Amino acid sequence: MAQWLADERYRQRQLGYRINFANALSKMKNAIVRLFLQDAPQELCWRLLEAMAGCVEAHRPGRAYPRNRKKVRVPGFQPNYKRSR
Repeated sequence: MAQWLADERYRQRQLGYRINFANALSKMKNAIVRLFLQDAPQELCWRLLEAMAGCVEAHRPGRAYPRNRKKVRVPGFQPNYKRSR
C-alpha cells in the first residue's frame, strides 16, 4: 500500500522510487504498541503509510558494483593482550 502511494506521488519523476525498508521498519516499530492501544487505529495507520511513502530512494536499474571485501583475520590473541612468560 505504501509502495502504491509512493508510485502515485512520484509518477512524474524520471526514475522509479522504492520505499526505504529500513526506515519504514523503524517507523513501524515505534508505533506498533500504539496501534494496539488506541481505540481508532485507522488514523495512525494512515499517518504511518504517509510517513513510509515519504521515505523513498531512487531505483536505478542495472546499477551494481562489486563489494570490496576485506580479508578476514583469524581470531587469536592481539599482541597487546598476549600472556607474558
